[in-house]
This record gives sequence, C-alpha cells and structure tokens, in this order.
Amino acid sequence: MPSKKAVLIGCNYPGTNAALRGCINDVWGMKEILTTYYGFTDADLTIMIDTDKSYLQPTGKNIKAKITEMVAAAQDGDVLFLHFSGHGTQIPSTDGDEKDGKDEAICPTDMNVICDDDLRVLLKPLEAKPGVKFTFIADCCHSGTLLDHETVQISGPKSGAPPPPAIDMGALAGFLGALGQPDGRDFKNRALPFTDLCGMLSQLLGQPVDASTARSAMGTIFGGDSSAKIQQFMNVYQALTAGAKGAPAASAGGLLQMLCACLAPPADQNGPSGTPANAHTGPGANYAAPPAAGHGNLAEPDLKINYTPGAKPPADEQLSPDVGILITGCQSHETSADACPSGNPDKAHGALSNAIQTVIKQQQAQSPGQPITYRNLVIAVREMLLKTGFAQNPCLECSDKNADTPFIVR
Repeated sequence: MPSKKAVLIGCNYPGTNAALRGCINDVWGMKEILTTYYGFTDADLTIMIDTDKSYLQPTGKNIKAKITEMVAAAQDGDVLFLHFSGHGTQIPSTDGDEKDGKDEAICPTDMNVICDDDLRVLLKPLEAKPGVKFTFIADCCHSGTLLDHETVQISGPKSGAPPPPAIDMGALAGFLGALGQPDGRDFKNRALPFTDLCGMLSQLLGQPVDASTARSAMGTIFGGDSSAKIQQFMNVYQALTAGAKGAPAASAGGLLQMLCACLAPPADQNGPSGTPANAHTGPGANYAAPPAAGHGNLAEPDLKINYTPGAKPPADEQLSPDVGILITGCQSHETSADACPSGNPDKAHGALSNAIQTVIKQQQAQSPGQPITYRNLVIAVREMLLKTGFAQNPCLECSDKNADTPFIVR
C-alpha cells in the first residue's frame, strides 16, 4: 500500500550571530497542514529542529542521512515531502555548472552546508522510481534552482534589474494598519553571507577562516560528512600537496589551477583595498582559471576536468526534470524573509511557509477536500506576499506535466 513520508527541518541557529526566530514555527505549521489536510500521521513525519535536544538535530550529516533513508525506502505510489526552513547561502562553484559562479546551498545548524549538487545526488535514485511523487519546499534565501532543473514554471521579474529590498516597509505598514495589528517591523532575511559563514567556521575551528580557506576549513571540521563539493576540494588539495614530487610540470600546473578555482570566492565580493576577492594573489597567481574543474560522481568526488564553463553537467549527471517539484522562497539571487510582523517572537515565521499555510487553509475552507495545483498555489502565494509587502519571488521548478498536478498528493 502506498505510504506518505515527510522530513521537516527547522534551523533557528540559537546562540549564534545567524540566529533566526521563525523556522521552528514553520515546522509546526507545516506539520499541521500535512496532518490536517493531506493524510499524514505523526509516524510519517521526521522532525528535525535545533531548539530542542529531544529531537534529531538538523546537522548536515543527519539531514543527508534522513533524505537518503526516505528516498531509499520509497516505493511506487509513495508520496515524499521535504521542507527546509533556515538560512541559505551561495558558495563559490568549483565546476562549470553555475553561470553566476556560485552554488546555492542550504545551511544546517552546524554549518555543514548542503549544496545543490549534493541534493542532486541524494535524489538521483528517484529516477528509477517514476511512481514516487517528491515535493521540496525551501524557505530560505538563494533557494531558486536548488535542484538545478532546466524548467522553471514560475519565476521572478524578467527585467534583469537588481532585486528590490526583501520587504516593502511602506506597503507592509499599510497592510498591518488595515488589519489593526501593531507595526512591529521586525524582520530578518534568511541569507547567510559568505563572510558570515567564514566567521562561524572560524569559531568552530578556533582560527581565522576567510574566502581562501573556507573549503579546507569545512573539510577539516566535517571530514567525510562534508559536502561532496568540499570533499572534491580536499581531494585536489591533497593531490597537489602529496603528489607534486615527480609529477610532470603540466600535471602539477593543472592541479594548481583546479585548487585556485576551488579557492575562488564569489565574483561580486571585493577584498581589502578594492582588490577583487577572487583574484589569486598567492601561489598560483600566474595561472589562469582552469577550463573545467568538475565534480564527477559527487558521492565519491573525482577530478574530472572536461566541463565547459557555464555549462550544465553531462546529461547522465543531471537530475531528470520529472524528479522532484521544488517551491522556493525566492529566486537564486534573492533573499527570503524571517518575519515577525506582530512583534511577538513566539509568532515569527518564514514569509513563504506562512503564505503557503494561509493559502491552503483558505482554499480548503472554500472548497473542502478539493486539491490545489502547484501552479495555482505558487501564484496565490506570490499574490499574498506582494499584497503584504514582501518583494521576494517564490518560484516553481518542475517539469511541465508536474506543474498542474495536485500539491503533495497524487
């Protein structure tokens, strides 16, 4: 008999400079939606939160393990659901599959980041299980394209202009006034800047970490539990440091080129004195960027170098467009809001999660038992966020045939 399984993840990062307040509330709100309207039981849910030690902690290792477990156990007809509420970030891409030179990633509570390429590997087994329906809601910044699907059914503005502020405070104040609610104006975006990530890694490692050492720091701290992207960097580093003796000059140069590429931070960040942060000023400064430092099989990273910059990975490594339906809090370059409009921190929430829950409750009140499609849900959520002053643009990333199927259920 087909089953339903869900993994609900909330990271408030308590006691850190990156602390949020609404992510755990998002988990409880989504649990209510799943059990009230979609037939899930408590036994179907795996809850991971970082504010209560009695629950499984949402570390990078634990999150990957639970996703792997859910995917491996899935059978034809099953319904799978993944919800992540927390920080998102962008880290330098070590291969050619991101046109902006950055990989989107989610930030577990221990900062053992999970990149879009890691998610692709974790979900790849679903290609052999076409009867399984998998839904992923990512209520975090930079969540657009987390599954790297070619088709985005609903995206943000096409103008190419810089994104507006995450929240239009004037519009929000007017909306709250109309509702008779206090204008708490208490908001925070769910983006973790790369510099802040480096700062948190510095605390974990006990020594300074910057853009040039972030990957090696994560490899040192998390070892084999780190992102495959980080493991790839460490493989290159070890090959460079241990294999230089007796290696042909061309080979050593190629390794150095790849290492420099791994070290390169985002191109839009500037270092001290206006020096571009991605300029190589140490050993290897005379080397050009490598033509193609790739990731190969991310479960066991190798050193493939036959990628074209700005191109997607080979077809056999991409995730099938029919695998997974992703609803994002925003586009890849935007931020998502952690909001507390009432001023009461106990009622803080993610703007996306709250809007989804509100739309579903309203729709079910009007048409009990009738499903809402992914497309209609995202359209309604975008309208609600616009009306309440949030400038983020949730996206729907999935195949054409999945866009108009019922949300979550078959």
